[in-house]
Amino acid sequence: MEDLAMRVAVFVAVGLASGFLSGLFGVGGGIVRIPIFLHLLPLFGVAHALVMHVSVGTSIALVIPSAVAATWKQVGLGNLDLKFYWTWAVGVLVGALVGNVLLPYCSTEILTAVFAVYLIAVGIYEGFVKGHVTAKLPLEGAVKAAVASAIGCVAALTGTAGGTVATPVLQAFGVRIETAIATSSATGLVTGTIGTIGAVLAGWHAQGLPSHSLGYVDLIIFVAMMPAVMIAAPIGVRTGHMLSEAWLRRTFTILLFIIAVDLIAKLSHW
Repeated sequence: MEDLAMRVAVFVAVGLASGFLSGLFGVGGGIVRIPIFLHLLPLFGVAHALVMHVSVGTSIALVIPSAVAATWKQVGLGNLDLKFYWTWAVGVLVGALVGNVLLPYCSTEILTAVFAVYLIAVGIYEGFVKGHVTAKLPLEGAVKAAVASAIGCVAALTGTAGGTVATPVLQAFGVRIETAIATSSATGLVTGTIGTIGAVLAGWHAQGLPSHSLGYVDLIIFVAMMPAVMIAAPIGVRTGHMLSEAWLRRTFTILLFIIAVDLIAKLSHW
């Protein structure tokens, strides 16, 4: 009972911290949650071979409530272009399914390396490339399907919603910012739902999972963090509005590179 209470208390605090940071920097919580999970889960007895799988599965489950709230708001504002979104969602769905198939065959080391590369790519974009990239092809047909599928696959393997990548990619293809943000929010509905189902099924027969787990989704962590994230994220958004965009971007870029270096250092010692 004491161990359970400790887990709840720790991950409520993690939910508050990750929710605040995701709101502060305007990114999905997965990019913040995964590195914290990697440090904390072994302390609660999660085996090394499963630590990244449980991190990804639990993180992707936490995408769903945030995505529902954000998409509902975007629909209310009239920013979600449903005609554009449905074909985009099909591509994301296919990619997420591919990621789910690959997940159980990837070791903790491979998944950690994928996540580190993802952080570096986002950091390079945020720090040095943002606003300077324009796609040469229209976002339609096979190109649209391929881009959406790639984002869905990356989201499934990194435990993120995909919005951190989707928004700049859509803007690079000339999609107006309001539609890009709305589409990215709704992307999380697909990646979160498919990713969670995939994590549950992929980990259904896995041995050595934490108690109260559903496949690779740790239900205790999910229940502890969900309300905390929903409370802290708006506070982070309000705080971010009081700070300069340039300062936030520089800080976020540095943070991404620090986390990536830490993950690479972990890999070298495993």
